[in-house]
Amino acid sequence: MKLTSRKSEKLFTDGLKTGLLLQVGGIGPICLLVFRLSLSLPFSKLLLGIIGITLADIVYISLAVLSISTIIKKLNPYKRIFNIVMGIVLIVFGVLFITSGHVVDPPSFQGGDLLLWLFGLTIANPLTIVFLTGIFSFEINRRNMDLKESGVFAFGFLLATPIFMIFICLIGSIAGRLLPTIFIQIINSIMGCVLILLGIRSIRNKELMETHDATGRS
Repeated sequence: MKLTSRKSEKLFTDGLKTGLLLQVGGIGPICLLVFRLSLSLPFSKLLLGIIGITLADIVYISLAVLSISTIIKKLNPYKRIFNIVMGIVLIVFGVLFITSGHVVDPPSFQGGDLLLWLFGLTIANPLTIVFLTGIFSFEINRRNMDLKESGVFAFGFLLATPIFMIFICLIGSIAGRLLPTIFIQIINSIMGCVLILLGIRSIRNKELMETHDATGRS
């Protein structure tokens, strides 16, 4: 089927809208980290971090576009490892935010380091594996899209990630300039506590699922 310019535009717009709704509705630890980092780090460094997040999304969306469901299913046995790694990293970040917020001052992160850190965290994030690929695959099947149509839709869908993250960075940068130091310290503590709780939840994810399953069967 020929892909007309009007249809391409609609697929791109629909993909962008879906991606933005997913970003807003699925705010998680990665978004919180980006916001906290934006309070202290220059925008140029944060852009590299956003590239890392976007690259991680591209990996999973590419699998969904190519319908490599078997590869995604093979990742399921390793989700527990992802949960533990993600949980430990979030707890470490949370403790650092609470005890010494200066660890995210500009000299602490090189641009390349931030790119790799956020790429790795996003790849290991169970929300990326389940939420992102699940909703995207659902949209492909629901709209009965072929490979070309899926590619156009995916482009809009993926573009939502840098747009939303840049918006979060801008809010954080403005807040970092306007808020007094005491408020930044309070934000450090709040964000640190949230990240620690998310980390504990990620590590205990299997136990919670088993409890839920047992309750459902009883």
